[in-house]
Amino acid sequence: MGKLRPHPINWDQIDRFLLSADKKLALAHQILALDEEACLQQADEAVLRACLGLMFSYGFRARSQPGHHVAIIEFAAQRLGPEHAALVSVVDRLRRKRNLALYDDSGFISQHEAEEALQVARDLIQVIRHHIQLRKP
Repeated sequence: MGKLRPHPINWDQIDRFLLSADKKLALAHQILALDEEACLQQADEAVLRACLGLMFSYGFRARSQPGHHVAIIEFAAQRLGPEHAALVSVVDRLRRKRNLALYDDSGFISQHEAEEALQVARDLIQVIRHHIQLRKP
């Protein structure tokens, strides 16, 4: 696991990351009517915060290096298992779309994609929260 490093498990910190994910998701909902790209970006950040909480619950964090967002999503996919693979796959596709919109003008975000991002972010955060609750002492 060269992309990961040990991180002490701190349940208060994990709870703060989940709360932050909820706030970012609520903000994404508010932004939707104004800017689809910003909505997708906030939804992506919400997912990353929840995935980081999941990672912390296992005693790891991603190394700060290129591709660390991918490492975070891959970690979540591994830990959540094949029953959630389709959901994680959609999240990863939307993450790539967000990157394209950020770094290339060909990455237009439609209303449908922004709405899809909100739904899958909500669903994945719920799955992660449940997974963490099962692990919490």
